[in-house]
Amino acid sequence: MQFFYGSKLTAEMTPRKAKDSEFGVPWMLEQNLTVKILTEEYEKIGMGKVDRGWELVNTRVVEQEQEVKQGGQQEQEREQAASGSTTEEAKSRMTTTSWVETTIRRAIEGTNKRKGESVVLGTVEMADEDEDKQYEVKVVRSEYLIASDGGRSTVRHRLNIPFPGRTRDYNLILFDGHVETDLSTVNVSFIKGDNRHSIAMYPIRDNRVRLMLDDGLLTQDQFNARDPKTVDKEYFERLLQETLGTLKMKVVSYNWITYYRVNERRAEEFAYKRRIFLAGDAAHCHSPAGGQGLNTGLQDAYNLTWKIALVLNGTAPVTLLDTYNDERIPIADEIIKYSAKTLDNGVYQGWISSNLRRLMLILLPYMMRYLPMGNSRPPYSMLGLRYYENAINKSHNSHPYPSTGAASIGQRAPDDILASFGAVTPPTDASLPISEALAELEGNGSTDSQQLKETRLYDILAAPGPGVFHILVFTADRLGTETDLDAGLVKEMEHYQRVWSSRWPGLGGVLDLSSGVSRTAVGVTKAKSTPQFMVHVISTATSSSSSSSEHGTTTAMAVADRTEGYGKMYVDPEGGRLHEWFGFAGLASSPSSPQTKKSASLVQGGGIVVLRPDTHVAFRVRGVGSAAWADVDEYFVSLLTSS
Repeated sequence: MQFFYGSKLTAEMTPRKAKDSEFGVPWMLEQNLTVKILTEEYEKIGMGKVDRGWELVNTRVVEQEQEVKQGGQQEQEREQAASGSTTEEAKSRMTTTSWVETTIRRAIEGTNKRKGESVVLGTVEMADEDEDKQYEVKVVRSEYLIASDGGRSTVRHRLNIPFPGRTRDYNLILFDGHVETDLSTVNVSFIKGDNRHSIAMYPIRDNRVRLMLDDGLLTQDQFNARDPKTVDKEYFERLLQETLGTLKMKVVSYNWITYYRVNERRAEEFAYKRRIFLAGDAAHCHSPAGGQGLNTGLQDAYNLTWKIALVLNGTAPVTLLDTYNDERIPIADEIIKYSAKTLDNGVYQGWISSNLRRLMLILLPYMMRYLPMGNSRPPYSMLGLRYYENAINKSHNSHPYPSTGAASIGQRAPDDILASFGAVTPPTDASLPISEALAELEGNGSTDSQQLKETRLYDILAAPGPGVFHILVFTADRLGTETDLDAGLVKEMEHYQRVWSSRWPGLGGVLDLSSGVSRTAVGVTKAKSTPQFMVHVISTATSSSSSSSEHGTTTAMAVADRTEGYGKMYVDPEGGRLHEWFGFAGLASSPSSPQTKKSASLVQGGGIVVLRPDTHVAFRVRGVGSAAWADVDEYFVSLLTSS
């Protein structure tokens, strides 16, 4: 990142690498390419087709009362006793059912774009109708509707969901195109011009850049008088060159130029009658500073869709959907504040403030080497966002763990390297401790099936697909020091995975439940049912962290040989670093060593962590024995609906 004041390079900084992610450096990827990648992947896995060109005209939740006949005589008697009704009244009850009814249309010729539609992003007024077009109209009935229809959301307007906030006096011109310049098109550049305007330039590719040009402060009256419905190319290029000073930049071509009046708004509610949900800019909008718009919208979808899938599948009660509103509203508020602060730092705000920032930028490169690294999670990476306790995120009274601890309830699970055995052939000497087996595999340099294979936790979490709870069993070095611990683990894992798969068979055929529409009709291929619960054992039992047990030698090959997702063992090879990031000591007890003080603050003896399908920590307990597994079972019973 390069920072210029006037035409002079004032500071140069390299962003810190985030430690707990494989993708630990900033990556500029334009939104249209992101959309292309996601669309191709969605269609490739056979979930359906994206049919563009339709415009939502209206939507509503239809509620209808219907009579439901009760079951057998015993059930009627229970109902009668509970409600005080007569036997005849108990035979039938009225219940309310609901669905979403949405009207969409597509222009038969041309596009849906209206003549009077504003091109100013972030405005909230409704556009005028066109009367001279013919449309194909459909009425769609669905269980749910996810409204990701932008800052001027038709859905939000039709449902009369308030969108409070403020319109800032900041005005920005956004440009996307090719330029010829003496600035680097590889680095991110920030220029504070002598004319009190500023430029942020982000590289895309092939000398194409994204420019955000600060057009100064305008009151609402000044803005209205200016009528900036379209951007004047000559005005943009003139202001651009004035801000650059002696720096050179020539516009060669552009994909678009748009004028942006900054709005910071958030819908009062993201959910409507548990049937319609707002996501992305329809739910919250802010300035483009910080690049959080697309990322926040994707996280909205990631938080919501697995919950809808579980409810459609009958695995979870409909009340689970209430957590979308509870979890994402605080996140939206955080992002709006962060984006506002980033924008304030980027535009001119007076001589004193500007020069103080200039001084800080000059000093910062020299100070960074002395600043604590921590987890090195810059706010724009969104790796530090967390959800608080609710119906999904639960702590256990008998297993206290501080909310400020590593990987506490609601936090995103950290990522790191793991060593995988693959299919391990038992050693010739069956009594060989697992620590020695690991040391042999680490050191022999072989390329056969016994060689340790490097993988990452998030690669493991990606299988077998979305919508799965992952149970991580952290055993520290106990598999190398305790006799028969592996046999006990196998017994518990097999028992509970059988119980859970019986109660909650997993995701599969969800689309078949919607209004009788067949998979074939929507271009969906038949997919196998996805297991609902996957279990992974993570051990530090290597030559450097384990010792022979006082009860004799140990072996954990029974765990190492298990199928992926059904108790397969992985090794935490970085001195128990992933254990530490999840709040567990890498050793079962704290020995006398330089790490004693650090280990004392971590949970000893390992534990079990339940990850939600969106990789946030949902539940955690100490220990890996029968009592801990019973606690995990109790958690799932409290959350899900037994079939």
